[in-house]
Amino acid sequence: MSVKQAVCAAVVLALAGRGGAQPAEFPALQTIAERSEYRKTSTYVECVAQLDAIEQVSKVATRFEMGKTVEGRSIPVIVLADPPVRNAAEAREAARNGKLVVLLFGNIHAGEVDGKEALGALARELASSPGHPLLRNLVIAIAPIYNADGNERFGPTSRNRPGQVGPEDGCGQRHNAMDLDLNRDFIKVEAPETRALLAFMNEWDPALVVDCHTTNGSNHRYLITYAGPKAPAGDPRLPSFAREQFFPSVATEFERLTRRPVFWYGNFEGAFGDAKPGHARWESFPAEARFGTTYIGLRGRMSVLSESYSYATYKDRVLGTNLFCQTVLRAADAQRVEIRRLIDEMDKDARLGAKEVAIRSKVAAWPGKVTVQGFEEEEKDARTRSTDRPKDYQCEFWDRFEPTLTVKAPAAYVILKPSAKVEQTLLAHGIDFARTTAESRVPAEIYRVDSAKSASRLFQGHALVELSATPRPAKATVPAGSIVVRTSQRLSRLVVYLLEPASEDGLATWNFFDEAAKVDSDFPVIRISAVADVPK
Repeated sequence: MSVKQAVCAAVVLALAGRGGAQPAEFPALQTIAERSEYRKTSTYVECVAQLDAIEQVSKVATRFEMGKTVEGRSIPVIVLADPPVRNAAEAREAARNGKLVVLLFGNIHAGEVDGKEALGALARELASSPGHPLLRNLVIAIAPIYNADGNERFGPTSRNRPGQVGPEDGCGQRHNAMDLDLNRDFIKVEAPETRALLAFMNEWDPALVVDCHTTNGSNHRYLITYAGPKAPAGDPRLPSFAREQFFPSVATEFERLTRRPVFWYGNFEGAFGDAKPGHARWESFPAEARFGTTYIGLRGRMSVLSESYSYATYKDRVLGTNLFCQTVLRAADAQRVEIRRLIDEMDKDARLGAKEVAIRSKVAAWPGKVTVQGFEEEEKDARTRSTDRPKDYQCEFWDRFEPTLTVKAPAAYVILKPSAKVEQTLLAHGIDFARTTAESRVPAEIYRVDSAKSASRLFQGHALVELSATPRPAKATVPAGSIVVRTSQRLSRLVVYLLEPASEDGLATWNFFDEAAKVDSDFPVIRISAVADVPK
């Protein structure tokens, strides 16, 4: 076994010593990974059967359907709580009584199977431990096989996940049955899987969401890397809490249990794209809200990205993800009062209306440098290749996002002649809006489109658009049937981010307004500054 594959051997010992992730005596409760001694990953039917078996033998587990996939498969969720929670209303009541609702999901990229298997084992462990302390204060929802259609497109791991170590009997594919990357769909909400997940969040309102992945980027010595809320458009209190308090506690506990380090998700410069490879920078993913972790933070809820290390053994990745998720749950339990207070404060302020929202941002380095545990690299066959010799690198950490364009939030936006797609997307996000009943003339800010630059290549089936526009005060005619979106609601920051024409990742970016948003024309969404002027 190489050093790269052995970076996490202590995780196995940590879990074995605590009785975690071990196969149950009743085979139906075991995951396929456990039954196959980590050669296989589960099919959809096998994953669902395991969850059903857990529900049948447990007094604290209830199975639900989150929604359906493109091909009609039910997306399974198992909810664990003591006393049991049977529906969203009971979950919200539990939250009012001091519990935290937490959602963990896996397999959004169905070749990255570690989360699916880890969460199946975690569900069994929680359900089969009478009086489990986590279930006293948490309502834990687990959806291990979110991208069920992609999961069923089995193929060799070498094809579906090049470079990933196992499972040796193959895995699913990254995209769903629409050939969409579901982790780029959180703004446009085109996939039924995304609509199902957002419906769950709107109904159950989880305070914390964990999204399990497997990274295939740079070679390093971390079994797990992680990230959290980062969008400057969101409430700044949330990323500050995540960075300064929540993740340090998670990392400290994980490292105490495993004697192995964890670190912020990232890659050395040049891991992707055309930049020259090097070890001077440790770079994160962008802050656009198309990514689930960022989007959830923009909604004012705590998000956790778990990335297991693709080049470690399959078994270690699954066990490590299991232990990391358990550590996150314990941190949520320990800090539940602070998390609840922070969420309540952010919600209260949001309902008063956001004051200013950053709609564009740029990445920058945090002050100072960080030590990243990597490997020596060497030139071979005209390519840079990693060796098995450990080496630490002093790097700038490029994971700080600074606003480059900020707007003052209006009292409301009015969408003139809205399409059905716009309306359905607002509903999917859980945004409150109303329709005007009669034509009116109101004072408004109207954007004039100065430029509209379309990408030269399609991304997720879209030619992304970058708009610039100049506002002017004017009287606007608002036809009957226009959509009025007030910013005095819980998702006020998301409203601004979606509807501003120059937003880095808003609806205009994803072609929702292409027909009307032409250069030298008026943008079809106007701003109403005064509450008294909002049309009825």
